[in-house]
Amino acid sequence: MTGKLNPVLVNSLLAAFCGLMLTWFSHTFPYPARMAADRINSMLYYPELPARELRFLVQAADQWMTERKNLQERALVLERENTALRTALQRSGVNPPQSAPGLLGASVTLRYPDAWWKEIRIDKGSSQGVVAGAPVLSEGFMIGRVSRAGEDYAWIELVTSSAFLLAAVVVDTWDLGVINGDDIGNVWLMYIPPEKEFSEGMLVSTALVGDYLPPGIPLGLIAGPGETKDGLTPFKVASGARLTQLYNVQILLPSEGGSS
Repeated sequence: MTGKLNPVLVNSLLAAFCGLMLTWFSHTFPYPARMAADRINSMLYYPELPARELRFLVQAADQWMTERKNLQERALVLERENTALRTALQRSGVNPPQSAPGLLGASVTLRYPDAWWKEIRIDKGSSQGVVAGAPVLSEGFMIGRVSRAGEDYAWIELVTSSAFLLAAVVVDTWDLGVINGDDIGNVWLMYIPPEKEFSEGMLVSTALVGDYLPPGIPLGLIAGPGETKDGLTPFKVASGARLTQLYNVQILLPSEGGSS
């Protein structure tokens, strides 16, 4: 028993010896060592090729399935939101302003990082009929209003800005409140008595507040209550528009008979 060598120990010593010899050879004769390495790589290229191609194929298939799953989930969420919105509008008898003649398309040209949730600049202005106070929409939801307009540009105050205040109504219950942002991407329905209970998914739209801002423009859906303070409970409102990805918007132009 004691005279027999341990096979594991022998293999380990041989592997270590071969490694040391290869290291010594590569340092002593660098050029032949590089040639040998290149030759070995050339010899192993074709045997390894099917495995590499299979690995790339599996990675591409996995990425495609992941992207497809994300798209399906996004489509399902949008379908549910669209169904809830249509149902709420049908119950209320309110038709949001979506007629093409009154909507002016515009592109976002500037959005400062330090004011990301406060304002954006667009490439349309007073020469195209844009006026201060006009509502701005994205994906059918109001995301802000024109704060000031130049000849060929305008600045939009976003609903996520803490300076944004707008009278709003919960369509299902006709309770009034005030929409207000918090400068970090959230929208809240303020000044709601604590005894009021709203279900998630209830539509919040604009109330009648001025010539340029008609009632019934969707603002978002109730997402849940916040913390009650001073006898009032704010409710978080989830916008149907992707506020982090505003590239194109629509301005609701005033009617010809409206005030200027």
